[in-house]
Amino acid sequence: MQLDKVAIALRPRSAWESVDLGVGMLREWWRPLYASFAVVYVPVAAACLWAGWSAGKAWVALLLLWWLKPLFDRVALHVASRAVFGEVLGVRRTLAQALAWLGTGLAGALTLGRIDMARSFHLPVKQLEGQRWRAARARRTLLGRRTHGYAVWLTIACLHFEAVLVWSADMFGDFLQPAKAHEGTSIWEAMFAGAEFGNIFTYTDFCAYAAAVLVIEPLYVVAGFALYLNRRTLLEGWDLEVALRRIAVQRAGAVAGAATPAVALLAAALLALMPAAPAGAQTTAKDPKREIAEVLKGPEFPHERQTMRWQRRASDDVDTRTGTGFDLGWLRAIGYAFAKVSEVALWIAAGALLALAVWWALRLMPRAPAAPRGPYRPPPSLFGMQLAPETLPADLAGAVRALLATERIREALALLYRGTLSALVHGRGIELRASDTEGEALARVRAHGEAATAQYFAELVLRWQSAAYARRLPAPAEVEQLLAAYSERLAPRSAT
Repeated sequence: MQLDKVAIALRPRSAWESVDLGVGMLREWWRPLYASFAVVYVPVAAACLWAGWSAGKAWVALLLLWWLKPLFDRVALHVASRAVFGEVLGVRRTLAQALAWLGTGLAGALTLGRIDMARSFHLPVKQLEGQRWRAARARRTLLGRRTHGYAVWLTIACLHFEAVLVWSADMFGDFLQPAKAHEGTSIWEAMFAGAEFGNIFTYTDFCAYAAAVLVIEPLYVVAGFALYLNRRTLLEGWDLEVALRRIAVQRAGAVAGAATPAVALLAAALLALMPAAPAGAQTTAKDPKREIAEVLKGPEFPHERQTMRWQRRASDDVDTRTGTGFDLGWLRAIGYAFAKVSEVALWIAAGALLALAVWWALRLMPRAPAAPRGPYRPPPSLFGMQLAPETLPADLAGAVRALLATERIREALALLYRGTLSALVHGRGIELRASDTEGEALARVRAHGEAATAQYFAELVLRWQSAAYARRLPAPAEVEQLLAAYSERLAPRSAT
């Protein structure tokens, strides 16, 4: 460590103040840091996207990008560690020194070390100090005292920052979609129900996550490096060493400026000719302890110190003022009993809260349609549409075609949808309920076992959702095809 070239103010700091120092370091050297980071990060992210695209699953690309974070961390730490000691690296020099930051335990970091919650704080031990195995564990243990918890919270905070950026990008994308585009679709269907809604993550989510990592990861690495620097400053007294070197340089400069070479030679000759001072004369020299105390009074050496310790109080059995003894054992017994009762009450309250949380989570989980407990009664209306057969035209197909002839496509599709629901409930005996969503109604039709009817109903639901919620009307020919399928599968047959 070339402390004489350090580019930051070394002094003891609190943990969160060290994190703030990391933010300042990133603000100072953001150009070389982000440039070198992006040169390595963007091609690897593109390769992850290609791998996910080839597999047909966006979550594969997301998992690969998350897994390779330790590789990107080494680039940011390499640039930041050189900049702290006065050497600001460009992109070319960073890539030219790739072996210096690639061969620093990357394999271990991508396996067992990948779940390290204090990764940014432990990374300098491997990459900068070159510690391995037992030496690295001992070094991490020593440095982690009073700092490991803050490094873990730094990781949690940066994860939340990434999540906020990703969710913000997703919400911005939702604002650009038509209103009510997915209304009527439950969370269970949107995540797991078939090929249409079966992908939880999309490539848009990958792009949002990749952008969030590009913004947050250098901050995470530099903040962890600042925690590491502060811990070494506290343990090894870097601030004292820098201050002492500065004082020595100032004194050497003052002496060199005040004495010419001739004066120095004359003084040396006089000192050589002078007799040795008696032993008693040494008492007039400066006391080393006093000189050290004078040096420590400088502004470079603050004297603030905060300590905390537990100290046993005087025994309650003895009055410390009079020395007379009196028995307070009954108070201790009451306090002990109260503490035990409180402990039991706290455990009971914790168990009750846990049971409440589990019960609430079970209520929120989607459930399969439950079997009716009583005799089924067809609902009078569903999705705001009357289902009673007497409310429909006698010739529903003719009424739909008449609406299509006047280019009232939405009304024609609505009438066909209402007639289909009525035929399913009153004609086929499918037990649709007033509380069902369109997705649940489709699930009940599929469970009934008629594949052709379920396929027709799924197509009709999709056309109706597009028309009602996204204002995308189908072509009249598409409505004619749906009407033909209705007449073939669900239309009531006239008696002959």
